[in-house]
Amino acid sequence: MCELFALSSNKAVRISFTWRGFRKRGSVHRDGWGVAWYMDGGLAGLVKEPRPAPESPIARLMVQGVRSRIVVSHVRWASQGDISYVNTHPFVRKLWDKDWVFAHNGDVSGIIGEPGYQLEWCHPVGETDSEYAFCYILEKLSGLRNRGLESLAVRLWSLAEEIGRHGKFNFLFSNGEYLFAYMNRRGTLHYLSRHPSHQGPVRLLDEDYEARLEELKAPDEYAAIVATEPLTDEGWSPMNSGTLHVFHNGDILLAVEEGEPRLVLDRLERDALKTIRTAPHSVRLEDLARSLGLALIEVSRIIQKLRNKGLIRQHSRDNVPPDHPQARYYTNPTLRALIDKALSP
Repeated sequence: MCELFALSSNKAVRISFTWRGFRKRGSVHRDGWGVAWYMDGGLAGLVKEPRPAPESPIARLMVQGVRSRIVVSHVRWASQGDISYVNTHPFVRKLWDKDWVFAHNGDVSGIIGEPGYQLEWCHPVGETDSEYAFCYILEKLSGLRNRGLESLAVRLWSLAEEIGRHGKFNFLFSNGEYLFAYMNRRGTLHYLSRHPSHQGPVRLLDEDYEARLEELKAPDEYAAIVATEPLTDEGWSPMNSGTLHVFHNGDILLAVEEGEPRLVLDRLERDALKTIRTAPHSVRLEDLARSLGLALIEVSRIIQKLRNKGLIRQHSRDNVPPDHPQARYYTNPTLRALIDKALSP
């Protein structure tokens, strides 16, 4: 089959360390490699070749050449379609004036030619079932413009379940703001949260190469990495089969299971979010710390994670940095329906 890689971060970062290990997996998955990333303005960059990644001078250059908040990559072992550029992942298409990126691991070729999966306007350039599924998804999502994240995520989960009845359907999908990851075969997709504080050595599993996190990462850098199999000796976690995971700014924001979306929050995040949501006005950081009975530095960390997830915003009239005791916060109006559902008893 193939292998998948993706990155979500709260700032534009290089993929020079972890993707270096992923590139090595092209020695087994030899039929092509590709990497897509988002540039300023939301445009997607794309480089791919129908050749083994370890043998490609361009792939070696890309180790240092990609810098982005969202990256999607793929190494291919062809199961459908010739070994060619047009059949190499990722794929990029435009919908609602945005570039959407898709990469797939598995085989759902049964949808091609099936009466219920006929395409109307989004037609594949190549011959793969992966690109066909991507086009089908985009057509079915096209009516959801301006409907919000919850509607988009629930519909995408439903489409993933539908297509997944035809075979293995692990995929990565992004619009430049959110990274969506889905798996329907247990143990075939994993993720890693690489959050501050960044300390200690990390070793690649596919190459005898080690680095120290504090030398690679900024102190305020949050990142989430998704891969078919773990790439480093860090604490990777398997994704839940049949669940759509939504990443934002380096953290898991949302999970859709059995058609039900839920915010992914730990206890302290939930308590802080509830305090902010139920307050009659924006809440100062120092007042939040007092209410929760926590030190300011700990509350600043919680606030940073809630900001990364897009659940809260700092007051536009504040003239202080985000971790200042006088910084004021309120919940994101566009996500309040999800927030209220998460905070309900």
